[in-house]
Amino acid sequence: MTEVEELRPVPRERAILESFFTQLGGQSFFSRKDSIRTIYTSLYNELRKVMTMGRHSQPGSASYLEDLLSHLSEQLCHFTQARMEMADLYEKMHSLGSQKSINSDELVTTLEAVLHKYSSKCVSVYTVTTFHHPILGRVEESFQTEVDVVTQLLRCQVQVSEWHFLPALLSLHGANSKLTAWGQLFQRQKETRKHLFGGQSQKAVQPPHLYLWLQRFQAALLAKFSFYFHEALSRQTAPADMRALTARTTPDYHGKISSFIRKHDASNVSLVFDNRGSESFQGHGYHHPHSYREAPKGVEQFPAVVSLPSGERPLTHWPNVIMMMGDRAAELNTLDKVVHFYDDKVQSTYYLTRPEPHFTLVVIFDGRKSEKDLHIAAFLQEISGSLRNSKPFSTLKPGSKG
Repeated sequence: MTEVEELRPVPRERAILESFFTQLGGQSFFSRKDSIRTIYTSLYNELRKVMTMGRHSQPGSASYLEDLLSHLSEQLCHFTQARMEMADLYEKMHSLGSQKSINSDELVTTLEAVLHKYSSKCVSVYTVTTFHHPILGRVEESFQTEVDVVTQLLRCQVQVSEWHFLPALLSLHGANSKLTAWGQLFQRQKETRKHLFGGQSQKAVQPPHLYLWLQRFQAALLAKFSFYFHEALSRQTAPADMRALTARTTPDYHGKISSFIRKHDASNVSLVFDNRGSESFQGHGYHHPHSYREAPKGVEQFPAVVSLPSGERPLTHWPNVIMMMGDRAAELNTLDKVVHFYDDKVQSTYYLTRPEPHFTLVVIFDGRKSEKDLHIAAFLQEISGSLRNSKPFSTLKPGSKG
């Protein structure tokens, strides 16, 4: 084969591979025109043709470039399949935004299966479904990063909801590191624009919607993590510094609750964790995996995750709180009901709601308060709804307000 023959253009294959990358530019998984699945399906079918032609060529008739294009087309077929599976997952996540609770464990399992199926880093030898060729290195790396970040954030959501401090911290840190590195790529990329009357300018490439959504989801998880583990984190810094740090989270749960207490003269606001049935529970913060602590009993099975304004749970009220959590469990488990109770003996009013299965938010007032107090009910529903962290899923679709 001469050098000219080896370097000759292959118009059809080249056009297909070029269209693969140009058609994907700026596309959303929720496009209203040609859906991304339609585009991926079309590309998959065209790439299959290129791959099949390369395999069926007569020995010696195909150039080195045609062989390479056939091999790359096969791996790009796997990539289009991987992207379609991710598109299905994002559609499912978006549909969960209207639900009261989200089973993030299921989503993590799905993501881990996708990663194991398509990532060459998850197996000791390359599988038939990877896209590991060096030319596609950036494609595989970006896919790996995307799936890793989504998986770690969803895993963090599960771990925070189980009140597991260290695993949640590591998942949040891992996702943040990858998101930061991913964002630096956009900062380095420049987009050149030519002006109508001559000249040109450069500006940084705008990150895609998915990246911006992942940033917002991470911020929501950071706010929830800072609230659920406020006591453990407070031990590491001065009170003023802790207030300044939590004030930067969105939303600032600690600040919102402190403001509510001052405005409405509440006696106490607590988030209670029900650890019954949790054999690994040892209390706030990190505990060595081999350390031993006797399983909590009685009221100790219901520790205060956060208790404001003093930081200490109101011991005289705790038996009443636990009793109501049991007696009104059916109402609380609907996850949108605010339960009201007035105890004449201690002259106090209690409001309870449940943001998620193991946690109950309690507001205590001295004296009698009306069951129909709209301000208190609205506050509890706002905080509780935000702590469920399902709203970010409703904004996964571009243009949606959530």
